[in-house]
Amino acid sequence: MAVDDEGPEDAGAPTRPAPQAPKVNRFSRFAKLTGLGASVTARHVAQMVAGAFSDEATAAEGEKRARTRSAEQVTKTLGELKGAAMKLGQMLATDPEFLPSEFVDQLSMLQHSAPAMDFGTVKAAVERAFERPLDDLYAEFSEEPIGAASIGQVHRARTKDGMAVAVKVQYPGIADTIRSDMKNLGSLLVMARAAVPKERVDGYLDEITTVIERESDYLNEADNLERFQIVLKDVVGVRVPIPVHELTRKTVLTMELFRGRRLEEWLAAAPDAQKTAQGQRLLAAYLEMIHEHGALHADPHPGNFLVLEDEAVDGVPPIGLLDLGCVRDFPIEFMDLQLELLTALWRHDLDAMQRIWRTMGFLDAKVDAELIYDWLCMLFEPLLVDRVTDFGAWKVHEAAMRFVLDNPSIKLWAPPQEVLFYVRVLAGVRALLHKVGMKVNAYQLSRRVVRERGLL
Repeated sequence: MAVDDEGPEDAGAPTRPAPQAPKVNRFSRFAKLTGLGASVTARHVAQMVAGAFSDEATAAEGEKRARTRSAEQVTKTLGELKGAAMKLGQMLATDPEFLPSEFVDQLSMLQHSAPAMDFGTVKAAVERAFERPLDDLYAEFSEEPIGAASIGQVHRARTKDGMAVAVKVQYPGIADTIRSDMKNLGSLLVMARAAVPKERVDGYLDEITTVIERESDYLNEADNLERFQIVLKDVVGVRVPIPVHELTRKTVLTMELFRGRRLEEWLAAAPDAQKTAQGQRLLAAYLEMIHEHGALHADPHPGNFLVLEDEAVDGVPPIGLLDLGCVRDFPIEFMDLQLELLTALWRHDLDAMQRIWRTMGFLDAKVDAELIYDWLCMLFEPLLVDRVTDFGAWKVHEAAMRFVLDNPSIKLWAPPQEVLFYVRVLAGVRALLHKVGMKVNAYQLSRRVVRERGLL
């Protein structure tokens, strides 16, 4: 498998080469984003007007068509822009409950297949990074990409000593668009600033910008690949590609070639017992990252997991963890605070809860503690009730939306920016367990983790 920052499989769906790299001018990118918003809004206003004069079935069908057209337009535009704009689309598609199915179906394509740049641009980018001809670097280098995503695209290659590798090549100039893209997106978040304190929204944008900028440095990703060989060494059946440091630069990453099938594709045909085994591996991997090392693989969408062709481990094929550019590190003491908050929920200890979330930096001056307790109990229900939870059936977004509508003050309980990617990882892992159809007693599992950390 060639390892892209979105993790397409080696065989892969055919990509659609584009004649040039994505636009990098801030104002042209801003115009494209604002034009997209205006077009989608106009389409749905028109459908609302038309629906007012139609019967229920006709109106529903019209709304579905409008959503589908909008989803296609949004996906096409973000795919062309790439960078932070496209990364946002990938994030939105991570959780199938978060958006209408038409948007999830379209945006999920950005996780493994997006418009690619032509080979001439790729060749020039590699040669510029190394200041050497491409033929001097690799024995073989495929002209066709096996995956294209938000920051770069991946090509299959072979080193001079015969190692099969995946080479990720960054889109020229895309790193320079990240900060301007986030400023553009910030300009479009006027509604969010009305609901959440301005300093929090600005902090979230800063946090996302910092993490994505770090992701655009492939030297950093190579170091993460090396580090996660150690982080996950005790998790059976989970692998991370080995980097080739001598063939890596800030904009070019060479690593071990993984071969296999995307997780979602594999799940569609796998027996239930093997699905459960993969779900257990994913849980074990994230528990190890979070509570033993404080190092989070912060982009847990399905496109970043590959079921490998390697020899089965305990009767189940191993799983490959991809895209180690998006990693967020936390002090282990901060991770322990999350577990202490969980124990306070178990005890219904409001005083301890307030002490913990204030230590973490949450704003809560205008929010009733009992209300926050109810909110957390809803979000973390599987961890609070001693029973097996079917994550394939458990849905939380609809209940959460109703809760916010009934209790708008909960929006003032704003987490600090440092927690943003931790929350994203939790949501992403929940979405993975949903796709796997995982059935597990998460309460007993969480109590075991708390005991192992000496907090119970």
